[in-house]
Amino acid sequence: MTAPAEKPVRILYITSTYSRDEKDNQNPWMIDTIRHLKAKGYDIEVLAPSYKGLRTHTVGGVLVHRFRYFFKERETLTHDQGAPNKIRGSLLFKLLFFPYLFFGMLAAMRVARKGRYDFIHCHWPFPHGLMGWAACLAAPGKPRLILHFHGACLLLAAKFKPIAPILRFCLRRAKGVVSNSTFTAGLVTKLMAVDQSVIGFGSPLAGDPLPPARNATKIILTVGRVVERKGIVHLLRALPKIAAAMDAKVAIVGKGDPKVEADLRAVADELGLGDRVVFAGKVPEADLIGWYRTCDVFCLPAIVDSQGETEGLGVVLLEALNYARPVVASNVGGIPDIIKDGRTGLLCPEKDPDALAAAILKLLADPVLGETLGRQGHEFVRREFSWEHIVALWEDFYARAS
Repeated sequence: MTAPAEKPVRILYITSTYSRDEKDNQNPWMIDTIRHLKAKGYDIEVLAPSYKGLRTHTVGGVLVHRFRYFFKERETLTHDQGAPNKIRGSLLFKLLFFPYLFFGMLAAMRVARKGRYDFIHCHWPFPHGLMGWAACLAAPGKPRLILHFHGACLLLAAKFKPIAPILRFCLRRAKGVVSNSTFTAGLVTKLMAVDQSVIGFGSPLAGDPLPPARNATKIILTVGRVVERKGIVHLLRALPKIAAAMDAKVAIVGKGDPKVEADLRAVADELGLGDRVVFAGKVPEADLIGWYRTCDVFCLPAIVDSQGETEGLGVVLLEALNYARPVVASNVGGIPDIIKDGRTGLLCPEKDPDALAAAILKLLADPVLGETLGRQGHEFVRREFSWEHIVALWEDFYARAS
């Protein structure tokens, strides 16, 4: 007699953003995590807010339950820039938080009652931990609550004190806690001592190492959402010193906060950088890989921004090192989990254009050093951040949390 097939582990992800269609590239690391876990037999669905009236749908074979929280034309609190950036500059977005939380909790309870989930997995536990807690109360079968920290809500809790007790409330009810970096794990420990796992992500882009670029005009590439915490302004302020030593330009790939981009353009004009700065905007994956192929150095000049936010990990660094690009990055947040100074790239103090310029010039002036660091970085991320390794960590985590 054939043994009955083992029941797949069912997981409900609760998150603030998820792809709105097949071409939308929201949180690619989350999409890839789900894809790899599904290939291992896990059954995963997503609960995410609507965007301008978007209803429940399927994206890439994943059922995405959407919850409405306001009038259609104003349902823009999440996606693209991220809610924290939008809330800073708008009273309406601040007020939208309350219907977002209320209707999110109702939706979580409704979906969980029908889903027969084993785990309710909450990304950004403020406020989604409360939605997950409500889902666990309403669901049959007593699913386990998982809290997944990416840094932002913990930094927010340090600034806005009422958030901390809410996070502790959720932590006391969680069966598993995950942080995306050792930096984030340290913030969790400061908030409350709990057992937790550190699990990062693999590179959203696949491919083999690329040969070193040999451009006459050196290209310094930075990629990501154009928001304050990326620190791009400091890279622009470093460019005149770099350009005084050799012909070079900066390429900025990504979109984000329109005000931040306008400020960057103003700084470029102020410094007389002209065509030494390329604002490429958001580009398709093939074009993004082309930018990695073309660049001589990749730079992530991240900072702790005016709201206390910084990089929880720095996934674009995994992309750059996947292609063996020499990297210069700031020594903040979770970045040192990937960039080991002098081994997988060069680290600089944050908000220091002179240090950025010196590190970038060091790599541009010594192509052998750049090639060595790129190769060593590639070997490191293939070992520590390969999807095979990441999925094995998740399988072990869910087994222990069961």
